[in-house]
Amino acid sequence: MKTLTVVIRAELEVPDDWELVEHPSGMEVLKIGDAFVDFDIAPLTTKSAAPEAEWSDTDVDMVGTVLDTIVGMDVEFEAQTIH
Repeated sequence: MKTLTVVIRAELEVPDDWELVEHPSGMEVLKIGDAFVDFDIAPLTTKSAAPEAEWSDTDVDMVGTVLDTIVGMDVEFEAQTIH
């Protein structure tokens, strides 16, 4: 068995009315209107080796197999105001 570390970094340009808040559960999340938004890992698969292959999460068994291997995960938010 081996450990695989996956680092995903995304930068979003969002409207000023979207805000970072602490959800009652204690985690920091994005608040858009009356919805709370967190981010998660979503494995995508394809059976095609073609350069233009389509990737999706529709292979539920494979996605489940990959998600079952996750032993820890953390989401970190950082907000910067653009002037």
